[in-house]
Amino acid sequence: MAPVDWQQAWRQGTTPWDAGTSPPALRHMLERGQIPAGRILVPGCGTGYDLATLARADREVVGLDLSDEARAAFLAVHADLPGPVSYEVGDFFSYEPQDAFDFVWDYTFFCALDPEQRGAWAGTMERLVRPSGLLATLLFPFEDPLSGRDGPPWPINTDLVRSLIDVSFEEMEVTEMEQTHPGREGRERLALWRRREP
Repeated sequence: MAPVDWQQAWRQGTTPWDAGTSPPALRHMLERGQIPAGRILVPGCGTGYDLATLARADREVVGLDLSDEARAAFLAVHADLPGPVSYEVGDFFSYEPQDAFDFVWDYTFFCALDPEQRGAWAGTMERLVRPSGLLATLLFPFEDPLSGRDGPPWPINTDLVRSLIDVSFEEMEVTEMEQTHPGREGRERLALWRRREP
């Protein structure tokens, strides 16, 4: 299967994954007070709905994506947010921020990656999340057991992610999401992980 050209997908408007709003799972975490103040990263942030949802005076929110078009769409709509928000165009795996992050929100970023990149994803998350910091992963499409279906999105589950990051992250909780974007009912799990101290 040929790799996805994400830049071309945004340029052509072939972005069926763009639901036009933040997922209920993110609002769920905000309502429960699970998202800290401090530095927050959203890799694969697309048009940045989650950046706007997370924006708050005591948070420094950073979005990262490969697409200039997605960044332009974000900037056209979100000129005045209640806190520092930046949108960087670049590659997640080579991203070198000045400081690590207190919270990383992986909303269907992992499932979009080629399976051969999963080990690199885990290593990059270990590098980007500060010790005791949090990683939240929305697992979609959740399958247990995993099928052999091709992606993206690639089928994933908690055991798969745990096998990649268990050395560096402690599993805190996994929740089946009752409220989802339409068509994803029963296929989302919200997993929260804490970065282990060295």
